[in-house]
Amino acid sequence: MVIKSRMEGKNVKIIYEDTEKLIVEKPAGVLTQSARSFDTDLVSEVLTYRRSKKETAYAAVINRLDRPVGGLVLFAKTKQAAARLSKEMQQNTLNKQYYALICGKPEQSKGTFVDYLQKDAKANLSKVVSKESKEAKRAELEYEVLKTVYVQAHEQMPVTLVKIHLITGRHHQIRVQFASRGLPLLGDTRYGGQTEADCRMALQKSGKPLIQRYEIALCAYALTVDKKTYELALPWQV
Repeated sequence: MVIKSRMEGKNVKIIYEDTEKLIVEKPAGVLTQSARSFDTDLVSEVLTYRRSKKETAYAAVINRLDRPVGGLVLFAKTKQAAARLSKEMQQNTLNKQYYALICGKPEQSKGTFVDYLQKDAKANLSKVVSKESKEAKRAELEYEVLKTVYVQAHEQMPVTLVKIHLITGRHHQIRVQFASRGLPLLGDTRYGGQTEADCRMALQKSGKPLIQRYEIALCAYALTVDKKTYELALPWQV
């Protein structure tokens, strides 16, 4: 089923629904939840959908995605379900898988990143810090390289498709951990710097833009909840 959205070209697809939960596909470029009442966001769309079915207008976000990121978002339909699912999220028992396109190629085809991240709420940024730093939080993910293609800028530049298992769920975690290793995500100008700019230019020259200007090449494609996995297809043609 598709929720006909008030956001032009941004209809929201329902992947699964039962009495406790709702899983939807968030389009890239859409806010999960806005702090301002006049912004249309995913929560508003789900609430409108529930009202249209004469249901209680309750929708608690369990996993949030950044605005430029697309993929699966889990909502609880009752307060009891919200408490249970939020606890599972905090305990990292909800399995979250992502696809990403990164600028560069990891040295290893498989690996684990473990860092400590510090969030700057005012700037809406995170950075890798030492374990002893104030408010540092442990961040862990596993990745696997699926494919690398080479595009021409001033030299051959690799763009790599990776699959990511997010073990912890820190602010901008995937973006920061890859960027800190010189492997920024395609489209991530906030953390990418010159490497991402060169990568984007190379793709434009090769005729392979791959993503829209408002997107980051990161998709939450799989979510396991209540012992069942829900998946999306790879969103890019690599």
